[in-house]
Amino acid sequence: MQTNTYYRIKEKYTKINATDQFTIISSERDSVVLQSPLAIQLLDVISTSKITKDEILEQYQYYSHNLSEVLITLHQLEAEGYITQQKSLFTKEQSAYWQELGYDVTTLANIFTDKTFAIQTVGDINTNELQSLTKLLSDTGLQNSNDPYITIVLTTDYLHPDLEHINRKMIDDATPWILVKINGTTPYIGPLMLPKKEDTACWKCLQHRLLLHDQENKLYQALAKTDQNISRPLVSHPLAQQMASSILISEIVAWLYHDDSKTLYNQLIAIHTNTGERTQHTVVKRPQCKACGDTLIVKQHPSPIQLQPQQIITDHPGGYRTISPEETLERYKHHVSDITGIVPYLKAYHPFKNVPIYNFGSGKNLALQSSSLFWLNLHLRSANGGKGKTAIQAQTGALCEAIERYSIMYHEETYIVTASYQDLEKAIHPNTCMLYSDTQYQNRDQINAKSTKFYSLVPISFDTEKIMNWTPVYNLTQQEFKYLPSCYCYAQYPAEDEKRLYAYPDSNGCAAGNTIEEAILQGFLELVERDAAAIWWYNRIQYEGVDLNTSQNPYIDQMISYYKSIGRSLYVLDISTDLNIPVFVALSHNLDPNKKDNVLYAFGAHVDANIALERAVIELNQLLPVTINEKGGYLTKDQVFIDWLDTATLDNNPYLVPESKSLKNIQTDYPQLCQPTIYDSVQFCIKTAAQQGLDTLVIDLTQPDVQLPVAKVIVPGLRHFWRRTAPGRLYDVPVQMGKLKKPYTEEQLNPLSIFI
Repeated sequence: MQTNTYYRIKEKYTKINATDQFTIISSERDSVVLQSPLAIQLLDVISTSKITKDEILEQYQYYSHNLSEVLITLHQLEAEGYITQQKSLFTKEQSAYWQELGYDVTTLANIFTDKTFAIQTVGDINTNELQSLTKLLSDTGLQNSNDPYITIVLTTDYLHPDLEHINRKMIDDATPWILVKINGTTPYIGPLMLPKKEDTACWKCLQHRLLLHDQENKLYQALAKTDQNISRPLVSHPLAQQMASSILISEIVAWLYHDDSKTLYNQLIAIHTNTGERTQHTVVKRPQCKACGDTLIVKQHPSPIQLQPQQIITDHPGGYRTISPEETLERYKHHVSDITGIVPYLKAYHPFKNVPIYNFGSGKNLALQSSSLFWLNLHLRSANGGKGKTAIQAQTGALCEAIERYSIMYHEETYIVTASYQDLEKAIHPNTCMLYSDTQYQNRDQINAKSTKFYSLVPISFDTEKIMNWTPVYNLTQQEFKYLPSCYCYAQYPAEDEKRLYAYPDSNGCAAGNTIEEAILQGFLELVERDAAAIWWYNRIQYEGVDLNTSQNPYIDQMISYYKSIGRSLYVLDISTDLNIPVFVALSHNLDPNKKDNVLYAFGAHVDANIALERAVIELNQLLPVTINEKGGYLTKDQVFIDWLDTATLDNNPYLVPESKSLKNIQTDYPQLCQPTIYDSVQFCIKTAAQQGLDTLVIDLTQPDVQLPVAKVIVPGLRHFWRRTAPGRLYDVPVQMGKLKKPYTEEQLNPLSIFI
């Protein structure tokens, strides 16, 4: 490095004397023409001799101008950045590089001197790889030190167990550090971790998210009974190493210089070496993190849920909402990442042309992960999705469903009570919620042996004497806490044998909302919808149809026309129950008598019949690509679904068509049930359930690291639309409503379970 105390033209510029009257100052990106004789004269002197400011001022008469003019011109040249009298610790070419990027080279040199680095390696790091990175850092001007300002931790595996100790030490010492992997086809840089900053995510926060996307490793650890990570081949190449190292150093320099980094701080940069693309992945600080957070946040007893009134937006697509789908998406989109997120992606699937049918996928259902092949094989294709009459509505729905599924997972730290059912006051027997019949329990082994879906599995009978963990659930009806087994409340609850569980994962009644009240309303309506669906389907009851022409909804009108244009029917049945909350099933079949009926069905419920109707149709639209797509054939590998599409007909299943009565009018046959607010709707639902002897229970599943409110609503007695055939509403309601003269026996129920 060279030291220079004289005036000089900045290294990023070249001076060109075009004529006696014009001088051009040229940089890599642009050029400036100077016409001032004094400026030209001063630049000539500065470029051809070593001269200080004092020397120029002592000789000002030489320039045929007074001292003031010389001072002003020097100041202008310096202010414009053409000349400098600052020291340069870099070569001319390096100075030019930094100056072009907007750095002041003197400030940068001081930073390189003061803010040193050290490299620590974790895993099987190649010596040449380490030496190459160290040399590049030194060539840049950064200085190695035993007492570093920042530590670069170079690893081959972001989940390496040794990182646990390093993370703890960095937190304890409040040392800035950055994690880096420069091997592989997709090197990682970051996150930059600054333990002194309160909102800094640590490696433990990152580990939690990385493990969500590493199902194979989880399965390996369970099968091999080890805490070691699965062995993977080391993939490396100098091209990837150099690319990643250069980006790493550029980002570190920018952070050191600006004392801020939007691309490194709580961010992981993935470098896709096949395209050269860089993608940013947010690393969220987990307030409940065992290493950098406070586990008491989630381990303390929950507070009673106090419902609060709130304003809703006037245009509420899909239901009553406090903010628009656009705003919800903007608030929570940082959770979308296939590396560090809980929502792997948001992608449209099988889009329709020239018609407002939008379906989005958001990746695997994270709640359905497993540590056994038995369980894993039953939900390999389980995924999250969203639908809507706009792309934003569908995207937001897909985002929220993925967050719902994440939130219902057991995250290790939660408040529990340990006791047996018989000893715990206010304990609720889980089968009052699940409603399996004695016959199902007795035939459990045979049923499970034939099961191809996780939801058709029958758990083992509940042991009322077994000591286990219980979770408090708030009873909104009685305003008190009661208790349900934790294994019923959460997905992936730890178990010694996944083939012998007291309950299987169940997201029924689990919903997200912009407020907890909004989430409770959506969750309750899902329970009502599925209870009505079960009563309709398993009893094969014919219900009245709905006159879609009375909807006064342009979207419904458009769907009627579209379905007709593709040769399919579109009609809706009112399958509402004694709860009197509108529940509809939308159906469609091929109109061509020479084709298979290909019957599709979907449900919708809401206290507002107009919204319930639209929901059912939009849900049906989500299934339409199964039979209507560019590839032809069925877009499903579910054999039960395929058999239904191939064999089910309206003639053989009369419950799929309306009763031969007049159709119901949406505008006149459905009175307003309550004030059109979220608060009033929730209170109406609680009161309506109570009138039928049903309590409304809620678990607030909102996760501190996500913050989107999520609730699991449980109403013991309401029937799931999965096959749950214990005595109760499934048999009693059809008789009470006059649909059947006497209840069916369990053997008389529809032998085909709901599968959509």
